Amino acid sequence: MVVCIVGLGLMGASFAWALRTQGFEGRIIGISRTPETLRKATERGLVDSAADHLSVAAEADVIVLCTPVRTIVAQLEALAALARPGAIITDMGSTKAAIVRAMNALPAHLRAIGSHPMCGKETSGIDAADPALFQGAPWLLVRTERTDEVALETVRALATRVGAVPREFGAEHHDALLAFASHLPYAVATALVSATDQFSLNAPEVWTVTAGGFRDTSRVAASDVTMWLDILLTNADAVLGAVRDFQFALDQFAALLERRDEEGLRAYLSAAAEARRAHFR
Repeated sequence: MVVCIVGLGLMGASFAWALRTQGFEGRIIGISRTPETLRKATERGLVDSAADHLSVAAEADVIVLCTPVRTIVAQLEALAALARPGAIITDMGSTKAAIVRAMNALPAHLRAIGSHPMCGKETSGIDAADPALFQGAPWLLVRTERTDEVALETVRALATRVGAVPREFGAEHHDALLAFASHLPYAVATALVSATDQFSLNAPEVWTVTAGGFRDTSRVAASDVTMWLDILLTNADAVLGAVRDFQFALDQFAALLERRDEEGLRAYLSAAAEARRAHFR
């Protein structure tokens, strides 16, 4: 099997490294626009060959797009004419509706399935790559009009090989779930950091007294901005709905605190604590 990984940042490089670690015997082609990334990927043995142009994807049995969402959509349009008949195209994009629409528009001789491994870091680039990144992580699979059993089982097998746990969802349901599970936490983290940064203009020492709770809550605010712009703009309606629900919950909290309603506040905090413990050990 020839696997072409387009984008050798955190996700793409980690996937190549994980395949190598798990004894993948096929050929891996890497594509990146950055010469330094291509050099590192080759020197570290993550790929068998590397290029800075998409045309080499014509050699692949499986093409994995590990770039920002709107870039993936553009690359799918290019692959319609480049990929060989029967090739399987998948991705690691964090939203799925726009990608699935683009996959549906591919010619009938190509196979395509959306996918999204639920893992990552606030750091990016090939130097952040980790072969254990996918271990135990959900790998969400989204069928398209170009998905057949060969595509589904091939991508499922690759996900399982690197330690992930495949699960299937529809595109719209995926995006609705991720608005709460991933995109809202990023919005909350950026708002927390922004508010604190404004406060620090008059009290800069606030940054010297932040504890683990602040660091844990704000961690994802340091993530790649270009990636997040694509996520937010391709899932705007679902994210706006999640933000409004969060604002309502925060308003409830504020109202209880404003009234110094100890019993109401205790009930609010207890319900949240119980929900957190029920789903995370």
